[in-house]
Amino acid sequence: MATKARAFQDFLDAKEIKAFVSETIENDPEQTTVFRSHVEVDGQQLPLLVLLDRSIFSMIRVQVSPKCKTEENELAVLKLANDLNLKYKPFKLYFDGEGSLILDICMITPDEKAEEIGDMVYGMFNVMITFLNENYRTMMKTIW
Repeated sequence: MATKARAFQDFLDAKEIKAFVSETIENDPEQTTVFRSHVEVDGQQLPLLVLLDRSIFSMIRVQVSPKCKTEENELAVLKLANDLNLKYKPFKLYFDGEGSLILDICMITPDEKAEEIGDMVYGMFNVMITFLNENYRTMMKTIW
């Protein structure tokens, strides 16, 4: 387990946060650990990942809507994702290979700041949840 992943697990343990299941990827040269949970937005439980490894970067990833891009809505949802990407600096919205709408947050988290990883991740959770609460219905209307 990478230094940041251990520090995040220690943070979760110290705060008695039980919302995550973790898995360290075997034989991964970056020692990636995936912390899985969900975030509730507008009554929906959206899958959430925290990806921590030996690199200087850490990721928070939310699957906003699974397999939602279609021929009929492609132009509208791509425009919406682009508009939101231009407006909100910390986020990147994109469609994966299966057409699912994904929200990524990339944070710079050097190992020497590993003890701060829990507070950093939870600080970004607050920003992300506010963003999703403000924009989720608009995204879903565009998708459907």
